[in-house]
Amino acid sequence: MKKKLLTTLFVVIGILFLFFLEYLVINKYICPTRSSDGPSSENQTPKAMMLLIEFGQTNGLVNMVNDMKERNIHGILLINGDFIEENATVIKELLKTGVIEIATSYDPEPFWDMPYERQYGIITDMIDKSEKYLGITPRIISSRYMASDETTVKIANELGIEYITARGTTELATVVYKPQEYDVKIVSVSNIDVPEFKYGSFCDYSFYERNGTPEDMEREYKRAILEEKFIGTSHTYIGGYKQRWNDMWHKFWDEYEVDWVDLDTLGTIDKEMPMWQIPINKNAPYTPEKIRPQIAYEDEENVTNPCKVEELNGIDSVEINIEKDDELTIFHNNQGPMCLELLDFLKENDIEYEEHLTTDMDFGSQLNAHKVNNSESEGVSTTYGYYPIIFVDGRAFSGFDNSVEKELRDVLNL
Repeated sequence: MKKKLLTTLFVVIGILFLFFLEYLVINKYICPTRSSDGPSSENQTPKAMMLLIEFGQTNGLVNMVNDMKERNIHGILLINGDFIEENATVIKELLKTGVIEIATSYDPEPFWDMPYERQYGIITDMIDKSEKYLGITPRIISSRYMASDETTVKIANELGIEYITARGTTELATVVYKPQEYDVKIVSVSNIDVPEFKYGSFCDYSFYERNGTPEDMEREYKRAILEEKFIGTSHTYIGGYKQRWNDMWHKFWDEYEVDWVDLDTLGTIDKEMPMWQIPINKNAPYTPEKIRPQIAYEDEENVTNPCKVEELNGIDSVEINIEKDDELTIFHNNQGPMCLELLDFLKENDIEYEEHLTTDMDFGSQLNAHKVNNSESEGVSTTYGYYPIIFVDGRAFSGFDNSVEKELRDVLNL
């Protein structure tokens, strides 16, 4: 009798344990055994999306988007309000490709534990600049380290923003959470889960800054494609502009079977739960003493003949012959602080000039024609990254500050 009771007890315990395992699998607390040949034992093709980050120059960004356009690779572009203001013309051309959409991001610091009033002011300012300069209301917002908290969710809900980003909570897998209390989706991005690379986002910058190589990232990429969803991230001044990293992305896109999808397709809800149960990852171990790139940025080989913005959508260049910019010519948006400071300077010194505004129909073709004689600019940016862009006496300046003012005074004999 005693033996029979023990046998029955073991059977009951075994059944309960099997139910418990099934519960864990269904709720994704644990994963089924993955095959080394594909994303799951059924060899499903993983869904993925590119996430591009750029806060400085546009050369790598344009080249990266062109690479994606050729392959119909979809993604989102994380940029801040100032970058939108200074590069609206370029961004509009990027959006015409149909493979990216804009996400506004606050890059100086993460949103974690930031007071409501401050977050609200930052987020609304970013949205206002996107609407003003691009005519677009962004559907997704972010901050440094992809960080967000419940305050971010509340503000997004109030403003009708559909998505926010979160620092990865499920290692290389991307998971989309839906808080039960809010009509907002939280996209938990893919994170590197090996100590060697200090738990950065699954991003070329994270590997590069931690003394890693494209081969290191490919090793982790082979693991990322075993997940149902993942996000590949690139700081485009690296992934779109430095040759070996750009080649790496080409290899990922061309040699691995991945279903590259848009935000809405990747953004289907994976877990819906109370806000307090949604995990938050605040592990962002970027410290100067740990940042030791294997090759200094300036020593990395650049991409040969990267795509330029005027080539991106097959824009026909207008034949404008400009041999030398003897007279002062300025290109600007008539709104940015540096543009307004230049206009004040020109007015105060009674300087005559030729003017082209970003709203002019031929703005792009005129600017490109003037840039023919100057492959690089002087001033605040050497890559024509800031308005105003000034041409005078065969020279080109991008941005306006005290040093540019001094150069203009010398050139104009003021």
